[in-house]
Amino acid sequence: MKNLRLEPLQSEGPIDAGAEEELFRDLGRQAAAEVLSRRWESAGAGSVGRCPDCGTQLRDLGLRGKRFQTLCGTVQLQRRMGYCNQCHATTATLDERLGANDTGITPGLQRVICRVALEMAYEPTKALLKDTLGFSPCSSREIERIANRHGKEIEIRLEMSSPAGKRPRAKKVYCVAIDGTMIPGLPDPKDHRLIWHEVKLATVIDASDIDAPFYVASTEKAEAFGLKLWRALDTRGMDPKNLAQVIADGAPWIWNLADLHFPGVTQLLDFYHAAEHLHQTAAALWPEGIANAWWHRRLEQLKAGELGNFFAALKLIAKRRTTSDPAVSPERLLQYFEENRKRLGYAEALNRNLPIGSGVVESAGRHIVQQRLKQSGMRWSLAGAQAILNLRTRHRNGQFEQYWENYAAA
Repeated sequence: MKNLRLEPLQSEGPIDAGAEEELFRDLGRQAAAEVLSRRWESAGAGSVGRCPDCGTQLRDLGLRGKRFQTLCGTVQLQRRMGYCNQCHATTATLDERLGANDTGITPGLQRVICRVALEMAYEPTKALLKDTLGFSPCSSREIERIANRHGKEIEIRLEMSSPAGKRPRAKKVYCVAIDGTMIPGLPDPKDHRLIWHEVKLATVIDASDIDAPFYVASTEKAEAFGLKLWRALDTRGMDPKNLAQVIADGAPWIWNLADLHFPGVTQLLDFYHAAEHLHQTAAALWPEGIANAWWHRRLEQLKAGELGNFFAALKLIAKRRTTSDPAVSPERLLQYFEENRKRLGYAEALNRNLPIGSGVVESAGRHIVQQRLKQSGMRWSLAGAQAILNLRTRHRNGQFEQYWENYAAA
């Protein structure tokens, strides 16, 4: 860099601004790397200290070199190494202090890697980082390992987080919409059949539309997902007494979860799923004009809370009409709504300006789960999928930067 000579620009004609920008970006990166190298080496020139595991004074092994990857590119450091006679392990205190003892990649660069990897697949992440940073920080496999590591760390921190306790608890009225969406898993090793995993997703909505929704996603079973949702609410200071309703599409595991974790809270069948069931039966019984008139009248009754008239109409067609397909028969339609009778409180929800549809969580299924985990050719282990879900929900919940601040502090 000291021997660099730049020819003066001509007063006329085009200037290759892109090449100039890349040149000075690389020069600035090299200069910053040199400054970092001097600062960090001077910070690690002292005693070797004690073993981080057992506390024994380490035996000084002298200076050893190591390459670190940073936002400024590769930095070569001479660090003092120590040996623990108790643990029989070598330790570089400077590596620990930098937070790069495992991978040699500094937290600042790990943050950028995770930020890109939560949006796109690992190979495109590698290409985009090379284009934007001006160098390739690591392999796509290393990007996957870093994303998995921090996704798992987020899970651990959530499990260890303290409940709201005596902190002021949020008094706002909010709703929870819950749904499930499928992602492709790894092939079964015996019959090579593709295994699919269900991602359980909850969207917590501020009924006043002041605060943005926040999300909880899990590949675990319903019981574990319910605990995770409860913990997320509690750590945010959300009092279950202020939970207005649980909205879902009718899957039994969701109602069971609501009964267990939110007893007494109003359950609401997603209005659009109810409308779909009504329309399918009407279309199977009558021509389009008659079917639509009957369908709209039933929807009006549901929204107005006229459940007596609504069920009378269903019972009437169940007695008088039938269909060739049992799945859309009037008898099956009546049974469906009888099973969900206590979940048809649309009139009350509308009077309280509460949502009656679970569209917000279905939308979250697309932009939280499917856009990243359901791309062509993708196959996921449960742990790998959960790591990315943790990163994505943390980011979409506005907590991504807070995680890295806490990580640096720890």
